[in-house]
Amino acid sequence: MKIPKFQYIAPKSIKEASSLLKEHGEKAIAIAGGSDLLLNLKNRLKNREFLIDLKAIPKMDQVTFSKTEGLTIGAMATLRDLIENPVVRENYPMLVQAAESVGAPQLQYMGTVAGNLCLDNRCYYYNQSPWWHAGREACWKLGGKTCYVVRGSKTCWATYCGDTAPALLALGAQIKVTDPVRAKMMPLQELYSGDGKEPNTLKAGQFITEIALPLPAAQSGGAYMKLRRRQAINFPLLGVAVNIKLNGKNNTCEDAKIALTAAERQPILIEEASKLKGTKLSDGAIAEVLEAAHNKAHPLDNLSGLPPSYRKQMVKIYLVRAIKQALQAAQQKGR
Repeated sequence: MKIPKFQYIAPKSIKEASSLLKEHGEKAIAIAGGSDLLLNLKNRLKNREFLIDLKAIPKMDQVTFSKTEGLTIGAMATLRDLIENPVVRENYPMLVQAAESVGAPQLQYMGTVAGNLCLDNRCYYYNQSPWWHAGREACWKLGGKTCYVVRGSKTCWATYCGDTAPALLALGAQIKVTDPVRAKMMPLQELYSGDGKEPNTLKAGQFITEIALPLPAAQSGGAYMKLRRRQAINFPLLGVAVNIKLNGKNNTCEDAKIALTAAERQPILIEEASKLKGTKLSDGAIAEVLEAAHNKAHPLDNLSGLPPSYRKQMVKIYLVRAIKQALQAAQQKGR
């Protein structure tokens, strides 16, 4: 199918872009890499009169690192920019793991970091062609009043399936959101609404301009693990990110962050990970955290590939593997 007609605008500044998005409201949408958006436009899942391209804005693709401030990622930096950046590979290897797991190299060269964070939620009954949709009543996400996944639900249960969000959450990321009036920093977690129909909290005129990561701890390590049917292209059926900071004196856990993707309507930050502080991260110490993550994961029968019961069962298994991998990385870093 052809992409529907739209007016293409390439603003040259952040202020111009946010003003255009504010002016045109629901008739406009920002495009970064477009690897997900263009397909949604083609399938008439998104219909916009104005496409505001952010690529012409100078310096929006820069990736900079400071030994005092940490990492700053321009919103238009591609996933491949992260993968091929030696400073990112050295200091934030978990983020590289997550970026490498997105799609295939062709998509990594096109897709941007901010675009990956702002992926629309996915559902088998939503991500279909117009001809497929013509044969049934529209779901909540398409403007109807039916949910084919959770019968009788008055809300949309489409699932968030981004790879970089859990890694960035586990790394303590903040994002800079700009509108025509001001720019503000906020925790990445506040980007997500928990609503399958409107998965992010950005308002008209707002878009992400930067992602900021704190300086990694001297003895820390992370791991991102992804469940999928194929080793390329597929969206995650489950993603687990773990970041661990060790106390160099007694080798106990000083801090831990755990996040999940493809398990709910938004990426999940497991707050119970804080209970790992002061422990040796033995099987007994992590049991309560594994149970908490398992309980908070609500995979549904709306993603093709593996049944929800299997995906939920794999939460604990993948978490154990990711914790062990992150612990090993932290211990090696401390030597």
